[in-house]
Amino acid sequence: MYKLLVALALVGFSSAELSCEDCSMIGTMLSADASSKEGIHSQVELIREPVCSQYPDRPTCEKELPQFWEYIATGLFNAEEGWFAPSNLCMDLCVKKTILKTPTCEDCANRLYGSVAYMADGDIQADAVESYVNSEFCSGLYPDNMEDCVAALELVIPTAMTTLAGSGDMWIADYCTENVGCSA
Repeated sequence: MYKLLVALALVGFSSAELSCEDCSMIGTMLSADASSKEGIHSQVELIREPVCSQYPDRPTCEKELPQFWEYIATGLFNAEEGWFAPSNLCMDLCVKKTILKTPTCEDCANRLYGSVAYMADGDIQADAVESYVNSEFCSGLYPDNMEDCVAALELVIPTAMTTLAGSGDMWIADYCTENVGCSA
């Protein structure tokens, strides 16, 4: 679902220096980090205020959001088909042969900024909501509260994606330097 949309967005963010292999390494690492307990906890801390300030019952939101977001984030950021999965993040780079060399920090940051910024796209957000609504997400996790689950997805996903889209300055440069080991 996300593959075509993310690939189209990233075509404009391609770099001659970032190879398929480099991008795949970045995507694999970031998928693991974004879907880890620590990563999800950080995301919840970032999205809690913008999400719960819109929810009619703030105490319930504060209580339920961490688990609800964990369910969403494990799918949204999974390593096989998620947002940062190499098959999505690197689709445009991996169609051609590349020469291996250390990615520059600028290449890494440009790729991640482009991907993260694309989370703010309303059509992408609507597609993400629709994917969760049309899956077994609510029926499997909240069979007795289907309506509330769908309403929560319609609030949480766009709000969270918009918030995450604006968060790149808080982590991308450090992530590229510390985790990817890029060169200046």
